[in-house]
Amino acid sequence: MTKQYRYINHTADLGIEVWGKSIEELFANIARAIFETQIKGDIKTDIEKPITLQAESTEDLFIDWCRELLYYFSVDGFIPRLYEISIKDQSLDAQLRGDRFDPKRHQVKLEIKNPTYHNFSIEKNEENYCAKIIFDV
Repeated sequence: MTKQYRYINHTADLGIEVWGKSIEELFANIARAIFETQIKGDIKTDIEKPITLQAESTEDLFIDWCRELLYYFSVDGFIPRLYEISIKDQSLDAQLRGDRFDPKRHQVKLEIKNPTYHNFSIEKNEENYCAKIIFDV
């Protein structure tokens, strides 16, 4: 699979530009970017986690999605690997499959804390969706 994100130069924090052919792929690719940046190791798919979110806008939904992923990692050690996502009218339903953080099998490369609205954008062109986001680290 081709990488669907790249890092953006940012002085103190982590900047990521991510893209996808659909809005669902965009959301899955930011999740992949978060966890590929944060965790090293073999991630199994033994645990299922449903996530349902609603927001006022697609931008708020994207930020809430990132927060939710980071929350489940912080509280439960959940590391998603497979994503089934449906987005309609600023409502997200996702079924994730992944693993629980195990220090014997996983290593934290970089601790990502929170997404920010600083220089945040989501755009759509003829080919795909693109988002730029900065995370506190």
